[in-house]
Amino acid sequence: PDEPREKTEKSHEWEKNRHTKEKTKLSWSTTSVGFNAANTGSQHPSHRTHHNTPAPHHNKRPSVSTMSPFVLRSLRNATTTLAGNLSAYPMMRSIAPLCQRPSGGILPLAAAAPAATRASLFATMAQSSPSSSSPSRIAAPKGAAALMAARAMSSQAQQVADSWEVNLRHGPDYMVGPRPDDWWTGAHPTETPGFDATTKTLHALPHLNLATCTRKELKDHFDNIWALTEVLFSGLKGEQAFYRPPYHHLRHPLIFYLGHTSALYINKMRVAGLVKDPINLYYEQIFETGVDEMKWDDMSKNAMVWPSVEEVLQYRREVYNTVVDVIENHPDFDTLATSSVQEHPFWSLALGYDHEKIHLETSSVLFRELPIDVVQKPAYWPELAEIRKGANSNPEAGKDYPINSMVAVPGGEVRLGKPRDFPSFGWDNEYGERVAHVKDFEASKYLISNGEFYDFVKSGCYSDETLWSSEGWAWRTFRNAKWPTFWVKTGPTGLHEYKLRTIFEEHDMQWDWPAEVNYHEAHAYTNWKTKQDEAHPAYHITTEYQHHRLRDETTRDQSLGVNRDYIMDPVRGSAAGLKDTVNVNLAYGSPTPVNALPPTSAGAHDVFGNVWEWCEDHLSALQNFSVHPHYEDFSIPCFDGEHNIILGGSFASCGDEASIFARFHFRPHFFQHSGFRLIRPNEAEPALETSCMDNEGPFVGQNPFRTRGNDAESLKYEAEETLQQYIHLHYDAGNGPDFLPESHRNWTGRAADLLVSQADKHNVSKGRVLDIGCSVGGMTFKLAKSFDEAVGLDISAAFIDTAKHIQQHQGMAYRIRQEGDIFEQCNVVIPDGVASNVTFRQADASCMPLDMGQFDAAVVTNVIDRLATPKAGVSRLGGQFGMVKPGGLLLVASPFSWRQSFTPKDLWLGGREIDGEPRYGKDGLAAVLQDNWTLLHETDMPLVLREHARKYELVVSYVSVWQHTPSA
Repeated sequence: PDEPREKTEKSHEWEKNRHTKEKTKLSWSTTSVGFNAANTGSQHPSHRTHHNTPAPHHNKRPSVSTMSPFVLRSLRNATTTLAGNLSAYPMMRSIAPLCQRPSGGILPLAAAAPAATRASLFATMAQSSPSSSSPSRIAAPKGAAALMAARAMSSQAQQVADSWEVNLRHGPDYMVGPRPDDWWTGAHPTETPGFDATTKTLHALPHLNLATCTRKELKDHFDNIWALTEVLFSGLKGEQAFYRPPYHHLRHPLIFYLGHTSALYINKMRVAGLVKDPINLYYEQIFETGVDEMKWDDMSKNAMVWPSVEEVLQYRREVYNTVVDVIENHPDFDTLATSSVQEHPFWSLALGYDHEKIHLETSSVLFRELPIDVVQKPAYWPELAEIRKGANSNPEAGKDYPINSMVAVPGGEVRLGKPRDFPSFGWDNEYGERVAHVKDFEASKYLISNGEFYDFVKSGCYSDETLWSSEGWAWRTFRNAKWPTFWVKTGPTGLHEYKLRTIFEEHDMQWDWPAEVNYHEAHAYTNWKTKQDEAHPAYHITTEYQHHRLRDETTRDQSLGVNRDYIMDPVRGSAAGLKDTVNVNLAYGSPTPVNALPPTSAGAHDVFGNVWEWCEDHLSALQNFSVHPHYEDFSIPCFDGEHNIILGGSFASCGDEASIFARFHFRPHFFQHSGFRLIRPNEAEPALETSCMDNEGPFVGQNPFRTRGNDAESLKYEAEETLQQYIHLHYDAGNGPDFLPESHRNWTGRAADLLVSQADKHNVSKGRVLDIGCSVGGMTFKLAKSFDEAVGLDISAAFIDTAKHIQQHQGMAYRIRQEGDIFEQCNVVIPDGVASNVTFRQADASCMPLDMGQFDAAVVTNVIDRLATPKAGVSRLGGQFGMVKPGGLLLVASPFSWRQSFTPKDLWLGGREIDGEPRYGKDGLAAVLQDNWTLLHETDMPLVLREHARKYELVVSYVSVWQHTPSA
């Protein structure tokens, strides 16, 4: 995290007092972990105070004597569960008796064994690992998670395994049935605000007003979302449910999300200056970053070694107590009511609440995707809407589901953007302005129901390629999808008999509930329905502008003040107030029939709530967009033309997600509690107009958004031309005319040689190297000549596909422009034996996958000034748990060509004035790296990009080489 902002004297005094109190607590390294009274106290969790918790770890490199319970328990388990394999680890024989307590706890390893023994133990463990030239992927015997976990912590890197099953530590009855009292790490659900004593269910609270809230209200909202998360996760049945990946392998296992939301509180409060130190720096690294897969077949992220369930719960206890201490005692709260809420440190706390609410919903979708035998309906979860029994296997419109007519919606002005002084929390993409005038249109009165979508499936047209986009069809065939993912086939395929999967159960099909599908399926249905109805103009799904015209007039009524956002209203936003109006905030634990709740003043039902609505728009920045310093990379990595907006919220949307200002977004293959409605555009002016159209940035890569001009072919042509130019730059060592100096040729070779020479000079292992911004892979192949393994990473699918083609075929043909329409054919050839040492991955440099392991060296070439969050891209490489090993090398090259279309100006590392003084890119880079890196070498390095035979672009990159020396 960033350095915390300056604190007031009162804040310093509070921090000092907090640490004084912590000195009286037991150290984590001397306490056992798990469900026992020695750990948590024998009192009911709801009566447990936040002063009874062990002290957090401080920001220093972990030593054996100060390891988390994750490592200590792992070492203890390694000596017991691997008894049959102890011959492979002889040191374990001498450690085993020393680490055991009669009470079942463990002694700190420092007390259990002398230093020489500890050193020998870890040397033995290190010898059992793969060499540094190969990925840290381990094929472990069953029960070996403990040893692998200890090794992970000691090496300061999360381990990659061959199977997720390596994390299973318990028998089949573990975590089956109701949870014991010590499952709850905060207030017990029955004593949590939002609990309904009549139904014995817990519901979300109305959105918090930050301008008027008290400390008690802050704690009430924290307790509410904290308990809701644990209620949801008590619906996992058995240990494997926490660790097995979803069937599509596109998300982490659920154990990650149990730890992720709690780790974010600490990381963001540190950024804001509310707390100084981490609780467990290792957890706050491995649980920091979620997954935003690039494609539906990007599936390499789940075979990781994770902490045990008990250890994550113990970590949550630590976080809970720390957050409560801040809420109840931090002096900065006293200025909240008189400050700009977005600039106040307590904004980070509200951010944590709404971040956890996002993952409450997205995790519930992952539950829905698990096999039914590994989930169980948990106590305290909201009741489902009324379930109709005995569903008709051949549903009829007007009987089993309502006939869906079109309603006329008058056009008018639409104003997007949340006022910056609105006193509720909001994400950065909600702020700014955009004004548009919407033409008259028609919209389906209801969301498309399961019954309506059944007609599409039964007709056989779900498998008609002509109805799908090319990307949608590729997804459908890859998944072999034949019906919506939450439909459960119960008979032979031709009979089309289905049940409906809810989060925890299967039920008779509810034909009048909304069809929950991804964007690709919604798009195919609209094309089918257009043909069925012979509609002209053709149907499409909702746009963001049209969604605003469908909303109730009260959302635009300024006289209502903050209550024009219904979720802020203490009455309308409560569970009781929502049950008969809007299905959000877990008023119900499921969708409701599409005609169950009243329409808006525009005549449309479920514009808010029930399920999200897919939109045609891609997420883009509004005018005057700015990132928030507490979460710089929440939205801008998704300004890529690959994330469709979803609006309106679902039954599981709480807080800001249910707000009228929310603008959420997912990739089109992603499943959420999301549906859609049909739109028939204005007949006179049917052209699709979306909120992303003609967007001026920032955006990821080249402008990915729609334009009003009919220039799709020219954009495609220009992209192909750029691709050919980069192939020539990377692979033609003699590129350029005869008069070009040798120092300007062979850019990728010169940069690779510089890194290799520095590795030799400083005795750095040439095991694994990471090439970030690898483009078409020329430098990656050159690095593979000297390193044992080279991994190339780039966000451009075209670049990565080209690199993979060259790898597979040992080369490729390309052409370069000579003049006008005259081209010269050229060929790429890579050396024998290099291709097998190279791997290419499409990924965002600002959010690199966790499963990539550690590297001996990394290169970041000519990409920093094209990142939406350059600091985040570089920071991930270094530090205590960085991707580059301690002592490893980093080569950074950049011409620092800053543009706001790629990077918001306040995130530029240089090229702007700061405090009245010019800040240059090389200085900003040094400021980011100085704490964990030592500069070894710097130079200017020219490169020449060819446009045609008589026109070249000269670029001079500043190149620096750094050695990783992480701060203690």
